[in-house]
Amino acid sequence: MVQLKSLTFIILAAAGIVSALPSPAAETKGTLAGPAEDLPHGIYTVDLADDGSTTWTFIAPINETLKATTVAARDLEGLDKRDGVSCNGFGTPADDVNVAQGNLANQCGGGYFFSGRSIAAYYGTGVAFGCNYGNGQTCHSDQLWSDFGAINSQCGFTSGAQAGAGWYSHNSWKATYGRTAAASGFC
Repeated sequence: MVQLKSLTFIILAAAGIVSALPSPAAETKGTLAGPAEDLPHGIYTVDLADDGSTTWTFIAPINETLKATTVAARDLEGLDKRDGVSCNGFGTPADDVNVAQGNLANQCGGGYFFSGRSIAAYYGTGVAFGCNYGNGQTCHSDQLWSDFGAINSQCGFTSGAQAGAGWYSHNSWKATYGRTAAASGFC
């Protein structure tokens, strides 16, 4: 009888320890911080470190001549109804974000895979970004231009003035692509 009580006690104690451990499914990652003021303009992978701080890892320099061309909003027919644009409610200088968008689209080209939390192009006061909420994403320039066109339509874009900060959610892909001010968080 003593052995049975000891075994029962051990099982109950082990169950208590296991239930107290954090569940990986319950983990929630915080928002990525914008770039530090002294960070060189460029294209980066952006992720959270174990201590919760944001890390910016350099990929490529910015080409200041890469800017957006006129883009049209996508044809909404056939898109997942949960997909769409969300606006932040503030703007960032359009000329800066225009260069950032052009460089991110150029980096993505015909297909660029990233597995970190984000890929971002930072220029001046603007950041163009892609967010990965799954097991990696492959961005494509034509898709980015379509997303940026939809953001322009919903959030606003005036060349030489302000571009509305916002993002386009692709829920079935577990991804978002958008733009924001360098001083703001994203993803």
